[in-house]
Amino acid sequence: MAKRENAPTLYIYVKEYIMKLIISGNYPAHSQLPTEYELMETLDVGRATVRAALAQLENEGTIYKRQGVGTFVSERSKHYGLEPLLSLNFMLKHVGMQNNNEIAENGDFIVPADGFLDRWEPGKKVHRLVRIRKSENTVLGYEDNYYLPEIFEKLDENTLSESLAHNLLTNVENPICKFEQTVLVRDPSEKELALFEIDSTEKVVELQRWMYFEGIPGAANFVSFVIPSHILEFPFLG
Repeated sequence: MAKRENAPTLYIYVKEYIMKLIISGNYPAHSQLPTEYELMETLDVGRATVRAALAQLENEGTIYKRQGVGTFVSERSKHYGLEPLLSLNFMLKHVGMQNNNEIAENGDFIVPADGFLDRWEPGKKVHRLVRIRKSENTVLGYEDNYYLPEIFEKLDENTLSESLAHNLLTNVENPICKFEQTVLVRDPSEKELALFEIDSTEKVVELQRWMYFEGIPGAANFVSFVIPSHILEFPFLG
């Protein structure tokens, strides 16, 4: 590819290339990855771009560095294989949408007597985290997360605007034992019409998911994610 060192997302190309090397099975856990120079030569990019990609992969726990030796593939728990099924970031990237997250609410929440949180008893205190998914000035989705307090306190609060699925899998020691996921295609609410700036003829797609962890009684996390149907394109709706 032609060198485009000023392209703001060029490091993503490098990151995805490295991930493909790992996923291919040719670089198992603790094997050494190509050097920075080799990646620069293979991908025709600059050192800063390669280092940005490696830094993000290291922060995510995918790789680790040995000073003066090189970069190596981390050994990851098998439940990391669930991340593509759980990550809303992954879903949006799969349809070609780069996004960032704006935190709208973050605090305690009391489960109401009647409502969608019916797997928790009314009056129970949980933690609520609401995020607005955006691509520049366009709203892509509305994400409403609820956690048992003992689960939320394990999360890295410095990365709450990044992938929450990755945050859970990285910081909650208990492996996932079950998740139940439902996808609804429905009419938008008045709030959603205004938020997404769509008209009443367009459907929205809502993903609802309950998550359970070994050793933790009952449901530990609930998320509702709503996205306009035009973002996912009409073939998604069948």
